[in-house]
Amino acid sequence: MFFRLGAGVFIATEHAGAVVLGHPQRYLEAPHHFTYLLAPLPDLPAPALYGLYAAVIGAGLAVAAGWHYRAAALLLCLGCWWLFLLDSTTYINHHYLFCLIAGLLAVLPAHRAASLDVRAGRVAPAATAPAWTRYLLLGQLGLVYFFAGLAKLNPDWLAARPLTVWLGDKGHWWLVGPLLTQSWLPWLMSYAGLLFDLLVVPLLMWRAARPWAYGAAVFFHLSNVIIFGLGTFPWFSLLMTALFFDPDFPRHLPGAVGRWFRRRVPAPEPIADEIPSHRWRQVAVIAALTAYGAVQVAVPLRHFLYPGSVHWTEQGHDFAWHMMLRSKTSTATFRVRFADGHEEIADLSNVVTRAQSKFANYPDLLLRVAHWLAADYQKQGRTPTAVFVDSRVALNGRPEQPLVAPTVNLLRYRPTLRPATWVAPAPLPAPDSVVVVEKL
Repeated sequence: MFFRLGAGVFIATEHAGAVVLGHPQRYLEAPHHFTYLLAPLPDLPAPALYGLYAAVIGAGLAVAAGWHYRAAALLLCLGCWWLFLLDSTTYINHHYLFCLIAGLLAVLPAHRAASLDVRAGRVAPAATAPAWTRYLLLGQLGLVYFFAGLAKLNPDWLAARPLTVWLGDKGHWWLVGPLLTQSWLPWLMSYAGLLFDLLVVPLLMWRAARPWAYGAAVFFHLSNVIIFGLGTFPWFSLLMTALFFDPDFPRHLPGAVGRWFRRRVPAPEPIADEIPSHRWRQVAVIAALTAYGAVQVAVPLRHFLYPGSVHWTEQGHDFAWHMMLRSKTSTATFRVRFADGHEEIADLSNVVTRAQSKFANYPDLLLRVAHWLAADYQKQGRTPTAVFVDSRVALNGRPEQPLVAPTVNLLRYRPTLRPATWVAPAPLPAPDSVVVVEKL
């Protein structure tokens, strides 16, 4: 029940914050959108877009309150996924996590205690829930932590390069700026983050170490709040991490919070060792959980199917819990060639907006821009024979290098899930020094 309440509020807050920060308006200003290859959603007009945000915010609050929970959770799931898939340049790991959690809430019986559905008599109250519902959420969180730690086992992270770049940008901060620019701090934070991600779940599973592990989680996530912000993600992670405590722990919280839970959630009663159940239902639940778990394991590992560094090619980077593992700054200038040999520099203002500038980090998005440019020129009665890109990317503080060779005609290639053989080789292993560059 407490997770339903927190998850609904956090998801609603995240989307309300997106509206306040102008994300819908920036979407509407873009002439093109970088939809996902396997989910080519249509562009949304302003009324539909703002209506969808309102629906997600309302559904999140309805889920939190347990009001028409099943319908609200389904709407929350569909709405979160739709907004998430509208443009890949806005990909954020915790938005993806919110989508997954919204989907899980749609199938969990999380409305049988302290909900408006119980008060209205739409569902019977219950102080217990099937054990698999809790283990499903714990397993999801465990995979997030595990793959986040696994992804940190790369040369740049072990050389503290990303954090050296990010913390070097914060030397002007009042009071803590000199501390954040100490040469030893990126190393400490890099290895502490690696150990935390890999060890926190095993320690949380050990009852004797659980309070200490949760204390470490509080310190870790609050440090991220102070240094990097990260929206609602650190707070939501602490909410999910609390699921490792005994299921009735909210009733034992001190003060008004504990009293509130005790008044609304009855004490669980002893249950029989064996609960009558239909065998087909047990088989269906086991099969569904196995299939979901297999997908959640396979998707983060898919980047091993692609040659080269995932931080350079970006193939398999998203949906893999690679959280804040690389710093990239980039520029891209497109050259268009016509049949008579004439070349000109393309004006990108009619193709992408500044808010979408992250596209220059991604080879597949450079390819899409090339095809959009060609289509725009064709509408003007001028058919390009080739589109080239002069792309420069600085990865983790290295000097800029071409992401795509300037001689590659991008019109010869189409967006695909196959390895991008036309991408330039990744930078060499980390040099001794790190160049701190301003982000565009």
